[in-house]
Amino acid sequence: MARAIVYTEIGSPAVLHLIEVPDPVAARGEVVVRIEAAGANPIDAKLRGGKRPSPPITEPRPVGFDGAGVIEALGEGVDDFAVGDRVAIRDGHGTYSSALAIPTENLAKLPDSVTTAEGAGIGIPAGTAYQALRSLGVTEGDVLLVHGGSGAVGQAAVQFAVAWGATVIATGSPA
Repeated sequence: MARAIVYTEIGSPAVLHLIEVPDPVAARGEVVVRIEAAGANPIDAKLRGGKRPSPPITEPRPVGFDGAGVIEALGEGVDDFAVGDRVAIRDGHGTYSSALAIPTENLAKLPDSVTTAEGAGIGIPAGTAYQALRSLGVTEGDVLLVHGGSGAVGQAAVQFAVAWGATVIATGSPA
């Protein structure tokens, strides 16, 4: 049996529970990933705390959208990944679990230089930064001010902007 952190009611972190769940099985176009690290994102707390609308809870609701781990099984039609590949997961509901079946379009292979803990922190923060900078049309020669440049989204924004040729000025706390 796999294990997962879930909640069955809206509330504080006290409503989170570790339960046993059936081992995931990869469907066509999916893989099973043994989760080694999960990203902590504000959306999880907002949903669990009732600060963001969501459907009524009718069964244990899993937690986590980003994660990283190692592929343990391949579903039919999966050719771009292999058992043993290290991957980052983005937009994969339920990453606070020991294993998860996930479509391959939600995966990216991790280079050896990136740890699973680092990989688990990429999805939502990097996606948010990318969308914001693309919406602003940041390009070569621009000067960009990033408030909170030391946070996860800020770090990604700085890296994208520099890679695109912008000059970046960032703020951060004394820590």
